[in-house]
Amino acid sequence: MTNRREGVAASSFLSDAGAFMDTRIEQRLQDMPRFLMVSADEAVVLGLPIMMGLLGRQAVLGVVAGVAIWALWKRLKGDDGIEGLLAACYWYLPSELRIFKELPDSSIAVWEA
Repeated sequence: MTNRREGVAASSFLSDAGAFMDTRIEQRLQDMPRFLMVSADEAVVLGLPIMMGLLGRQAVLGVVAGVAIWALWKRLKGDDGIEGLLAACYWYLPSELRIFKELPDSSIAVWEA
């Protein structure tokens, strides 16, 4: 028997004693941590320019820069998230500019053994 209560999946089953047990799964492990309805990486990209603007007494400029950088970051990330962005960096950047130099070169189309 499966119940739905306020958006949280709950499953009930009979235990050995015959009483109902209620198990709730609050969060999936693959979900990114969230801060005020945005993911953690987007919160950093949005919050850092706003904080710098507030510290430099340029609040409006900080908010405008934060929103512009956030929109650019969301556009770069796309639907695939950070994994897709890292995969695009692997395939399109030269091997000298990549972070992980131990990975094989992506320009080699056929590996011969």
